[in-house]
Amino acid sequence: MTVPAWLWGVSAAALIVVVVAEIALTARPGRGSFTTRSAIGWVGVYVSLAVIFGLGIGITASWVTAGQFYAGYLTEYSLSLDNLFIFYVIMGWFAVPAARQHGVLLFGIGFALVLRSILIVAGAAALNRFGWLFFPLGIILVWTAIGLITDRQDGRADRHTRLLSWLQRRLAAGEDHGGRRSGWLLVSPMLLLAVAIGLTDVLFAVDSIPAVFGITTSAYLVVACNAFALMGLRQLYALLAGVMDRIVYLNTGLGIICAFIGVKLLSHALRESGAGWAPEIPAWLSVIIVAAVLAITVLAGMMRIRRPQLTDEERTVLRRRFAVIDIDGNGAWQRHDYQQLTRRVCEAFGHAADSAAGQALATGQSVLFDALLSHMDADGDQEITPDEFIAAYSRTIEDRPGFDAAVRTAAGALLQAADQDGNGTLDPGEYARLAAVYGARADEAARAFDWLDRDHDGALDTTELELAISQFFTSRDPGASGRVASPSRPDRLTER
Repeated sequence: MTVPAWLWGVSAAALIVVVVAEIALTARPGRGSFTTRSAIGWVGVYVSLAVIFGLGIGITASWVTAGQFYAGYLTEYSLSLDNLFIFYVIMGWFAVPAARQHGVLLFGIGFALVLRSILIVAGAAALNRFGWLFFPLGIILVWTAIGLITDRQDGRADRHTRLLSWLQRRLAAGEDHGGRRSGWLLVSPMLLLAVAIGLTDVLFAVDSIPAVFGITTSAYLVVACNAFALMGLRQLYALLAGVMDRIVYLNTGLGIICAFIGVKLLSHALRESGAGWAPEIPAWLSVIIVAAVLAITVLAGMMRIRRPQLTDEERTVLRRRFAVIDIDGNGAWQRHDYQQLTRRVCEAFGHAADSAAGQALATGQSVLFDALLSHMDADGDQEITPDEFIAAYSRTIEDRPGFDAAVRTAAGALLQAADQDGNGTLDPGEYARLAAVYGARADEAARAFDWLDRDHDGALDTTELELAISQFFTSRDPGASGRVASPSRPDRLTER
């Protein structure tokens, strides 16, 4: 492949000019964040730049090389969609204002591009020197594909939980008891988040980089594929952040793409080893397959607005969950229930109602109740019945950022109230006392603790509590956090 140096220079300059122009336009007063129209427009601009670059390669070098670029670009773009989910989680968890999300993503993705480029150059040099490396790369992609297709989201949730727990510990470690930041946290928190997003992108790119090497081993071409794909991610994030949970077939689609590229890599490796029977998959076919799978995946997920009907098992699980929050057992979840729960927690841990922990707990429960009222209270009577509670699991939460913020507030308040030794986490004993307030026995609490301790460090932090609360009110899966521990006791639910 011989692509003229001037084409690389012109393309890089054009990309830089567009990025600078976008920053200048979106940074104007009153334009703190993307509108849907502007996001679509900028996505179109970056996609158009990629198309023009590919045409330039086809005209000046060869159309085979252009096909490799298009296939690599689509592969990188599609596999990077999975990264948008963790970006969404990080932004929500740290309550990054919408007006600042664009800047955090810009610097984070720019940092990720630098790190990816280093990995790409090293990887290309290794592959060109040691051809047998195609075999392990192909196996990695096929294994990744199997995991993506068969995974029920638990694996990805675990990875996200561990990452956020790590970030939480690092942030907490940088504060003294007076709440002042020290050490490396003197750097802007937004800059730290940008670095975290960049590192996260590379961490979750273990499938996309090997995949693009299955299409071309040219380091320059792979860097170009990554640059064009990553620069368009920020606008795509603005478009998809509100509907991430509707792209329900994303893992399956990405798994199919990984499987295809993995087989392509193994076939190439076999041909290089002298197996003439191994087929050579042309670049144009790769473009068609990747584009078709991506389009079908996104469209199918977006069209599936309604969830399937609840099964009898799921309804039983949800009724038992309702019994936990219906403290007075009158058949409705009301403000009186969470107020009574707040008093019980304060009494269990020796907090006065007007103490800082008591007030934070009352606020957290109130905020969560209000968020769930807006989602579940169908008749607007300011209370939630069992039927409303169950019906809400078949609907998408419209204000997902608001719900996530409420969950975060409630989880933080519960941890503050139950953390008797002040180490920022709950040990098994502290959790057992908290679970007892909800009516759980010691053995039930122990099983619940083992299930909720996703990073297996022997303690529950705010992130793990957030995941438990969120899944309690959103997941219809009996195996998720909040599932019934004792089916023989229909009036009792404990989180496992």
